[in-house]
Amino acid sequence: MANINGTEVTERVKALAQAYLDDNSIELVEIMYRREQGGMVLRLLVDTPDGIRIAECEAVNKFLSKTLDEEDVIKDSYTIEVASPGLDRRLVTDRDFERVIGKDIEATTYEKIDGKKVHVGKLIGMDKEMVVIESGGRSTVIPRKSIAVARLRIDIGVCDE
Repeated sequence: MANINGTEVTERVKALAQAYLDDNSIELVEIMYRREQGGMVLRLLVDTPDGIRIAECEAVNKFLSKTLDEEDVIKDSYTIEVASPGLDRRLVTDRDFERVIGKDIEATTYEKIDGKKVHVGKLIGMDKEMVVIESGGRSTVIPRKSIAVARLRIDIGVCDE
């Protein structure tokens, strides 16, 4: 196979990996192939409903290394990185929002809604057009197109001695 560009690489990798990921209940959150300081990097961010473990990332990496070598997808030298997208990743897709229904999120909007741009509360509902956040007994309906950034709110807690 001739050398192919980054988009072609990511689409080919997705196609080759999808059955393995589906069989292991692993979701491909993001994939990128780009030049970084150390050379070309193929990076996959993966997750499961229960969170991704290091062993699962290693297994995906091993599967991809073997499969990409066999299929001769990438001619140049590259590094494969398989990792968790992290707890603080942006909520963008329907699946991202569905995963955190019932949990606290923080959504920053482009314009004020109900007098504010930063909305913190429990995500109680969503569809393709809007999300509904409940805080202090009040529900706020936020159009999805108005959301600049939305993330799961992580309470790290502070322990007093």
